[in-house]
Amino acid sequence: MNDLEKWEFGSLEWCQFAAKTGVKLINQAELDLSKYVWGFSEEYTHLPERLLAGRDRVGWHFMIHNGKVSGGASLPIECLKHPGFHVTIEWALIAHASSFIYDLKGQGKRMNDEEILNNDLAMVGKGRKTNPFNSKPVWPPGIGEALVGIAGEGLHNVTARRLKHSPELRDFPHTEYGVPVFTRMTDEQKTRFIRLLGR
Repeated sequence: MNDLEKWEFGSLEWCQFAAKTGVKLINQAELDLSKYVWGFSEEYTHLPERLLAGRDRVGWHFMIHNGKVSGGASLPIECLKHPGFHVTIEWALIAHASSFIYDLKGQGKRMNDEEILNNDLAMVGKGRKTNPFNSKPVWPPGIGEALVGIAGEGLHNVTARRLKHSPELRDFPHTEYGVPVFTRMTDEQKTRFIRLLGR
């Protein structure tokens, strides 16, 4: 795989790379995998059609089962049934911010910015209809540390370095961590952003 190659968020190639990276980080941590039954999955909705690559559902996963870690650009039922981190979220809500590099402090700021965005959307009647988490997130000891790495240089930053910006999202005002700022958008941008969210 070419280390310089970049893909758009949610593309088949990027999902494959993200899953492979998660598997690699778990394996590098040298955990006793026989102690875990755990899964991670992200499903993205309302992607631009050009990114679908023939998929009905877009996302990726990795999981620990029977003492082994596996993953891929798919959303298998077996993984989704495991306790862990499983989310279904609109592509436009997180695609831009996912290409920004940050440490643990920046991760907290991004989460705060995302909460503000979701509140601003709710204020205009375009808030979330459902909880994006398919179950309560579960992070057993060792798993989060393996994925975050030292000073936050883990799964997010490795995958963020392989992302290129999507044209649909380039001109929206955003915070320093890439989260769109709804209150700074023009009326045309607000309409377009809400349409991208499928709301």
